[in-house]
Formats: sequence, C-alpha cells, structure tokens
Amino acid sequence: MSEILVIDIGTTKIALALARIVGGRLEIGFIRSYPSAGLKKGKIVDMEAMISSIKRALQDIQSNMGLKVRKAYVCASGSDTRGMYSDAAIKVKKREITEQDVDLAIEAATAMKIPSDVQAVHILPVEFIVDGVNGIKDPVGMKALRLEAKVYIITASSSHIQNLVTCCNKAGIDVEEIVLQNIASSEAILTEHDREVGTLVVDIGGGSTDIAIFYDGYLRHIATYGIGGNHITNDLAIGLKIPFKEAERIKTQFGVAIPDISFGSLKFNGNQHEIEIVGLDKQTIKIPFNVIKEIVYARCEEILEIIKKEVDLISEDISISSAVFTGGTALMQGFVSLAEGFLSMPVRVGKPDAGIIAMANELGLNENPAGYEELEEIYNPQFSSTIGTIIYAIRTGTLNESSTGIEKVFDKIATWFERKIKKIT
Repeated sequence: MSEILVIDIGTTKIALALARIVGGRLEIGFIRSYPSAGLKKGKIVDMEAMISSIKRALQDIQSNMGLKVRKAYVCASGSDTRGMYSDAAIKVKKREITEQDVDLAIEAATAMKIPSDVQAVHILPVEFIVDGVNGIKDPVGMKALRLEAKVYIITASSSHIQNLVTCCNKAGIDVEEIVLQNIASSEAILTEHDREVGTLVVDIGGGSTDIAIFYDGYLRHIATYGIGGNHITNDLAIGLKIPFKEAERIKTQFGVAIPDISFGSLKFNGNQHEIEIVGLDKQTIKIPFNVIKEIVYARCEEILEIIKKEVDLISEDISISSAVFTGGTALMQGFVSLAEGFLSMPVRVGKPDAGIIAMANELGLNENPAGYEELEEIYNPQFSSTIGTIIYAIRTGTLNESSTGIEKVFDKIATWFERKIKKIT
C-alpha cells in the first residue's frame, strides 16, 4: 500500500498525517497540527482562508518529508449531519444467497429519496434478514427464498461537502474520500467490545461536537452540534475582557470543569488564589480563580446538556453502557467527573491506541506503530479523528486487495461513494 495522507480539517486546527504499512507494521511518518481559518461552528465561512490554511500545511509536509502528495482522505465535521435507517427485500433467485444478491439488497435499501440539500456520506450495512431470521452479518452462501438488508445512511449538507472538496482541490489535493469525524473518532477509540455493549462517542472539537452511538456491533445514531471548545474560550474572553489568545491560554492552563459545588458524592473545593492575566489594554490584571472556574463550568454544562438531550432521543431497544470522550476539551481537569454526573454512566477519555490495536488484530499487523517514540502525538486524544481516518483508510485499502464475502460489499459501497465525490469535483 502506498502512502496515505490524511487532512483532518477542524475549526481551530488542521491536522496532517502521513502513514503506510511497512513489513506488517503501521508506520506513521508524520503527524502535526496547524492553525485553521475559514471555519465557524464547523461550517465554512471563508473558502479562501480555508484554502490558504490547507496549502500552508501541505507546504510544511513537503519541506519536512520531501514528498508532494496529490491525494488525501479528508476528515471533517459534517454540517447538519443526520442518520436514517432504510431497508428493502429481494427474492433470492437461485435459492442460495450470492454476493450479487447482497449487492442488490443493499442497493434496493439505499434507493430512497434524500432531500436535495443533503447527500449521503456514509452508507453502513446494519444487518441482513434471511427468511425472517434477523441479526445476520454475512448471509452469503445461506439457503433462502428472501433476503432483506437494513442500512444506516449518514447524510450531511451537500453544499458543505462540496465546499470542502472544492477547497481541497484548489489547494492541490484530490479527495480520495470524505470521512466524517464521528466515524473517524469511533474508529480510533473504540474496541469491538465497546461497539457490542453500547457506547456513546463524543468528539468535542473547537467549533463543533460530534456524537455517535454504537450498539450490538453497529452505528445506531449520529449527530453534530455547532458548539465546542472555542465557545468556552469566547466566554472567557468576553467575561474577563481579555484577548481571545489570552483566553485560550487561561482555558488550557487553568480551566477546571467543576467549580466549588457538591456533585453527587464528589466535593470540589477550589483554590481562592488569583490568576494574573493580560487584559485588552495589555495591562496585567488579577482575576479570582473561582471566576474562571464558574465561566468554564457554565459552558461545559451547556455542552453536556446538549449531549444528554441527544442521548434521551435514543430508542429504548438501544442500550448505552458507557461514554468515551475525545478532543482537547475532554482533557480538561474535572471534565470526566462532570460528564459522569450529567450522563449517569461511566465516562473515560478515549485515545487512539484502542483503534490501532483492533485494526492490527484484524489485519494481522504489529500492534506498536513505528515512530511512536518520536511522535507521541499518535496517542493524543486531540488526534483521535486523524488517526481514526488512517485506520479507516487502511481497512478499506486492505480490503481492496484481498476481500471476500461480505467484505466486498463494504468495499463496493466505498467505491460507490468515491464515484459520487468525483462527480462533485
């Protein structure tokens, strides 16, 4: 497999990663983040600024690696992301299910009317039903009269996806595939056990929060909201009357998600000391630490309330046993404890090691990626969606070479989507 370039486009940062498989081992030769411009709340508001941001990142990887890459997997938060189920049944002609039958069933399930302002980004088979028996993952070779396919179709704003592709094209990159951050983060931080028992995945970026829920091995729900870590920074900047850059420093260095309150059995007694900050007039002022904590807590509470309302929409037949958070905000002191209280379930910070190990076991690779000693960012939660896109690309690329049975179905869906993207460009 040749080099895989990933461009992970966020509101506050663009991450670039270069990877390949060498000698049965994942080798990540480059991973770095750069300032992003042109996005607001996960939506493109300035295409020229976005193009310039991508170009600057590409120039850096070219100067460092001496490699000029023309194609990339692009990871981004989807504007107005939604998911919907669809199903359809066909008659099995030869009384034994073939790959062609599976293709026809999935094609029939995806033949539904989608509003003109959105487009399908991911189409994921959920299950197959053979003569009334459900829960079947690979029906090829089974004797049957009737085959039904159930798929989960993930859509996003058509204009948003088209603008992303256009920005990349103008920066000199052909888009191999768009991978939504919900999907990418899940690839990086979930184990197979997580997917089976029911897990809520939340990626809190700078300008958006991406939600995905897995149960019984499949993605069951997806959503995106235009609120993220930048909103905490904005509140600090406005509330303390300080520059945005200084507010970001204060959030990163002193941000605590829980103020001086009792929360369940937990008691947080904050320090009463003051913090020196630089005001708008560039003069140093002192602000009580508790004031900073109250501002940070209020916005963290709002983000968690949105997540909780989304979880409450899930049907009763889907069980969620725990939540995994990723992104920079998840690393904030006290955030995990606050999330556990709000969601009433165990919460942990997800790191990409789970996804790398799962992929290695699935494909027979070495679990330890080359370059880890030099590139500690590989396991940083802020790069979860970046690493997850690498995992996604390797899985689909590997299946292209030697896929059989139901794996070919996933491969054909990926190929179908790639054709759709190329039509846009």
